[in-house]
Amino acid sequence: MRKKHTDIVAALRSLRWPLAGVVGLLFALTRLAETAMLSWRPLGPWLTTLDPLFWGLLAAGAVFAILSWAARQEQLRRATETAMLDELRRTNARLELLYELNQRVASSDSLDDVLDYAITLPARLVGARAAALVLYDERGAPLTARSVGLAEDQLSAVRAAVGLTPPLAPPLSGPRVLQASTRAPLNLVACILIPLAEHNAPPVGWIEGYVVDTGQIALADAPAAGPLASNSESNTLLVTVAGELAEAVVSSRRRARELASIAALEQAITEERTRIARDLHDGIAQSLAFLRMRVDLWEDWLEQEPERLRDEFVAVKANLRRQIEELRRAIFALRPVELSQLGFAGALRRFVAEFADQQEWDLDLELSELPPDLPHDLELAAFRFVQEALNNTAKHAAARHVAVVLRLVDGGLQVVVRDDGAGFDPGGLSDAPGGHLGLRQMRERAAALDGRVTVISRPGQGTEVRVWLPIRYTPGLATASPS
Repeated sequence: MRKKHTDIVAALRSLRWPLAGVVGLLFALTRLAETAMLSWRPLGPWLTTLDPLFWGLLAAGAVFAILSWAARQEQLRRATETAMLDELRRTNARLELLYELNQRVASSDSLDDVLDYAITLPARLVGARAAALVLYDERGAPLTARSVGLAEDQLSAVRAAVGLTPPLAPPLSGPRVLQASTRAPLNLVACILIPLAEHNAPPVGWIEGYVVDTGQIALADAPAAGPLASNSESNTLLVTVAGELAEAVVSSRRRARELASIAALEQAITEERTRIARDLHDGIAQSLAFLRMRVDLWEDWLEQEPERLRDEFVAVKANLRRQIEELRRAIFALRPVELSQLGFAGALRRFVAEFADQQEWDLDLELSELPPDLPHDLELAAFRFVQEALNNTAKHAAARHVAVVLRLVDGGLQVVVRDDGAGFDPGGLSDAPGGHLGLRQMRERAAALDGRVTVISRPGQGTEVRVWLPIRYTPGLATASPS
């Protein structure tokens, strides 16, 4: 309407002088014709009488034409203003909705807050009587996260009516309408699918808005916006809102993973501190307490059995040497994990090499099959398992050669720590406090990650500890054959 009015005004402006010339010429020719006829005697008296009437009619016609044109221009102006006001209202409604969406997303503390708000939007965007919100889980399976306006059986029925039968088929690109082929609950006649996707990224899910009339789409606080298929502005709004929601879902999931990683890191730090405190208490603290008791005996032996002190000093020196080694091992374990600075492989290589050098071991380290894109929580868990296994070897095995291998086996990460030390009977492990507590903790930690720990050992034939951890939903990781 506005463009049509602008075209008319532009055309009139360009033709105003030619039209004025034509009108002036017509008046001049009419006047000349009138003068000629008045000079003709037979018609002169009649024309003199009709002359005022003719010019009066001509003036009336000119005034009528001018006023009609002015009235038409006023109608066009009012129609243009009304259209502009309607468009301004719709634009304001869209901006208000987007502003509200950004504010709600920014203030949401969790994914649940985002989804609770998202499920209210179909009613405002497309006038939906009922709605459902579907998200892909980590395995790529679609799950209904929220629904409103329909019971579970009704939702299944209306999905079947529009062709969304399990497995649910997501929209491929942009909003689209699925007409109901059979009678649906609540007289719903169609489903408007809105994919939740950021730009060209794969969708994280979609919104289903069920309506009773697809002819109009009701926007928030705005007049009807026209058919969905032909209204590009409405489509743009739907795509923009869907992109904002998709970004909010992705960000919320990322924050949840980060919080889980932080919690796992804090848990790992707590467990490590507990282990070090236990080692210090059960090892160094008890040894020092034992030495304190022996010192009391030395005071008596100085006078009664001084010859026994020489042998006692030899035993004390050996004991102190062991405790110094234990203390160094505890101090070494307190050093920060340098995963962020060196990467997982670099930090692990450095830790194992320094640990082996401290214990004077011959070391074989094999990381060639280690993939570059392991999940961070899996890297941290694998590091802790290697650390615990090496600590157990240092405390109990009296080994001279140690091998550490990390590789992919059966869709998971396998950690192998092997030594040529004293070995033991795995079947005779005691559940009492102090009885291979490190191995029990390793099993508990692996079970929490849906993994498993296998111990292969015999007295005098060394020990091999195998830890297997599953790799879930991580693209780009190949699986090796078990060996």
